[in-house]
Amino acid sequence: MTPGKVYLVGAGPGHPELLTVKAVKLLETCDVIVYDRLVQEEVLAIAKSSAERIYLGKSVGSHESRQDEIHELLVAKAREGKMVVRLKGGDPFLFGRGGEEAEYLADREIPFEVVPGVSSALAAPLSAGIPVTHREAGSAVAIVTGHEANREHSRLNWKAFAGVDTLVFLMAVSGVERIAAELIAHGRSPETPAAMIQMAFWHGEQVVTATLATIAAEVARAGINPPATLVVGEVVRMRGKLRGAQRDLRRRPDSSPAFQPAPSPEQLLRIATGGIGTQVLRFALATSLFDRLAEWKSASELARELGLNRMGLAEVLECLVSMGLLEASVDGYRNLELASRYLVKNSPQSLRPALLYHGAQTMTLSSVGTYVLNGRQDIAANDPSHLREASCECLARYALPYVAEKLDLTALGSGLFVGWGGRTFHELASNRWPNTVWNSCNPFESREVRDPASAIGLNGCRYGAVVLSGLLECCERQQFGPVLKAAAGGLTPDGLLIVHDSFLSSNAVTPQEAVLSAFGRHVVLGGSRNWSQSRILSELENAGLRVERQEPIPGGTQLIVARPM
Repeated sequence: MTPGKVYLVGAGPGHPELLTVKAVKLLETCDVIVYDRLVQEEVLAIAKSSAERIYLGKSVGSHESRQDEIHELLVAKAREGKMVVRLKGGDPFLFGRGGEEAEYLADREIPFEVVPGVSSALAAPLSAGIPVTHREAGSAVAIVTGHEANREHSRLNWKAFAGVDTLVFLMAVSGVERIAAELIAHGRSPETPAAMIQMAFWHGEQVVTATLATIAAEVARAGINPPATLVVGEVVRMRGKLRGAQRDLRRRPDSSPAFQPAPSPEQLLRIATGGIGTQVLRFALATSLFDRLAEWKSASELARELGLNRMGLAEVLECLVSMGLLEASVDGYRNLELASRYLVKNSPQSLRPALLYHGAQTMTLSSVGTYVLNGRQDIAANDPSHLREASCECLARYALPYVAEKLDLTALGSGLFVGWGGRTFHELASNRWPNTVWNSCNPFESREVRDPASAIGLNGCRYGAVVLSGLLECCERQQFGPVLKAAAGGLTPDGLLIVHDSFLSSNAVTPQEAVLSAFGRHVVLGGSRNWSQSRILSELENAGLRVERQEPIPGGTQLIVARPM
C-alpha cells in the first residue's frame, strides 16, 4: 500500500478565522485529525463529517509515554494510506514538539509537510495591544518556554535574558514567580513593565499588567490560569494606547463564550443518551471504574478488586476505550483527560450525577407507545435517590461560568439568584461584580414545596437583576409560568430578568443530547421538563418583559435576558 502523508499543522491562537488558508484546506479534506488540548471545537468543526478525530492532548506533568503514542499513531495512520493532519496549537515548531514528530516521521520514511501557524508568542501580546518590537522601546525579542523556568537545573541563561529588550514566556503561569525573581537577580529593574495574557483572542481573555516586582502577586490575585503568556519589557507600556483596537472575529452562534480545552464535555451528554453506550457508561460510573484508573491497571486487577469476571470486564473497558474515555496499553487501562476531569467523583468539574441521571431515563418500546397515546403526566414522578437534584446542581455548576461570561451586572446594585448552582454563582459574582449584593434561594431544595413561585420569597424587595437557573427540570407542568411572573414582579423598573435553562431552540438545530434527554424524562418522569424558546418568549411578553438577548450555552441550555417594557 502507498503510504499516506502527515501534515504537521499550526492551529494558531485558537480562533478559526486566524488559521492559515492552507490549514483550512487540509482540515476540509483530511482523513484523520490528531489534535491537542489547545485546539478549539470550532476549529475541528471545519473538518468533513467523516474525518476521524483523535484527541491526544497532554496536560502539564503528563507522562512522557504520551508523546511516544502520538509518534506511533501518526506512522500507523499514514501507513494505512490516509491523509493525516496533526493539529497543534500555535506553530508546530515552537515549543510544540513538532520538530520531534517530524524527525520521527523522517526516520521512518513517512511523507510529511509542516504548515506554519501564528504563534501565541506574537498573537497573545498583539491581542492585548502590546507590540513585541517598537522603534523606541524594543529592538530585540526572546521567546522562552515557561516550563523550563521551574526546573532545578534549568538551561536558561538568565543573565543574557535580563539584557533583552522584550521577553515573551509561553506557558508561564506556574513559573512567573521564579521568572521575575531570576530576571531581577540578574540585573533587570524591578520596575520593568510586565503583562500576563490569558486565553488570547477568546471571550475569556484576561490581561494583568504590573511591574516585574509585582506581576506574580497580581497574577495570583486575578486567578489567571493556563494557557497564558507573559511579556516583559518597555513595550508593555504601549498597551495603554493600543488596547482599544477593534476586533472583527466572528464565531459560530452555538459556540462557547470562554476557552474550554478540547475535548468537550458535550461528548459525554451524547454518550449518556445513546443506546448501548448509555448502559456501558452507567455501569462504569456506578462501579466507580474511573476513580480506580488514575494510573495504569490491568483488567485482571480491576476484576479482582470488584469481584467481576475478567473477560466480561475487559470487554467493557474496550468499549470505554472506543468511546474516548480510557486509553489502553500493555500496562492495562488508564483514564484519558475527559474521564479524569468529568467522571471522577471528587473532581471539581465532575458531571457524574448528571450522567447517571440522564442514563437512567431508559425507555421500552411499550413506554414510548403509551406516552404517544396518552401524553405527558401532569405530576412529576418521585426520585427517591435525590439523583435529579444532584444532576441539576452539577449541570448548573458546569454552565454558570459560561453564563457569567455573557453578563455585565456591575451597575445593578443588588440581585436575587433563584435555582440551582447558587454557591457557584455567588463565587463568580463576587469576583466579577464585587459591588453588587446578591441574595439567593432554591425553591426545590425542600421536596415539601408545592408552590415554587411563592417560595421565592421576595418580601416586597426589588432587585436590579433576578437570575433563574435550571428550574424547569423540577417544575411540574403548570408551575414554571407563575415562577417567571413572580420573578418579574421583583425587578426594579430598569432591572434585568436572566433565565438560564433547557429551552429547545426555535431558530436553530437543538443539540441531540438536549432533545433525547428531554424526551426520555418526559416519558419516564412526566412533569414540565422543558419549554421551547418561542413559549418562554411569549410568557415573558405576557409578564411585561422585553427580550434583549438570547444565546446558546454549553450543555444544551439557553440564556435569555429580558427587562421591563
